[in-house]
Amino acid sequence: MKLLSIFLMSFLLLGCETIAEIQAKAAAPSTPTETTVMPKQMAQENDLSDDDADGVIAYREQCLNSVLGSQVNNSGCGGDTVNKVRQELKVNFSNNSAVISPRYFADIKALSNFMQHYPDLDVVIEGHSSRQGSAALNMDLSQRRAQAVMDLLINKFGISTSRVSAIGYGFERLLDEGNNSYAHQRNRRIVAELSGDNLVKDMKWTIYSVD
Repeated sequence: MKLLSIFLMSFLLLGCETIAEIQAKAAAPSTPTETTVMPKQMAQENDLSDDDADGVIAYREQCLNSVLGSQVNNSGCGGDTVNKVRQELKVNFSNNSAVISPRYFADIKALSNFMQHYPDLDVVIEGHSSRQGSAALNMDLSQRRAQAVMDLLINKFGISTSRVSAIGYGFERLLDEGNNSYAHQRNRRIVAELSGDNLVKDMKWTIYSVD
């Protein structure tokens, strides 16, 4: 009986210690769990819209209302030259001649019509030749042929003399370095280059000729 009492007393004491330990753990402050604080999303301060669809956002836009499809810089502005368009007009000259046959007047008139439609444009008529013959001969011939086109624009189609000039390059600016009939034909040409302060397009007409 005495032995049983000692055993029960030991069991009760052991149970009390276990409960005390549990209560101590429950009373201890819990370790805070680590939480990730998400940064607040910054408000967009710059306007990223592109109202004129030129590929430049409004924040960097300096030239509004760009023409759709035009080439612009990083500020949304076009340069002096937006595009180049060449129209080939074939004009055959007789050998060593700068006389333009009337059959080619309609093609040159198309150039004058364009200039009348855009009165701010000026034109430089460039004469070019093949590499056949001497440099001096071809320089003179290309100048006379360019002058012939210039005179036609002024005297027949009413373009102001202040808007037209002519210059001959001979064979200084060859399109084709070959020494065959095809290369010579390509190099014999007159180029009408238009320019202006308010260019929409940098237009070029190319008039091919034969010696």
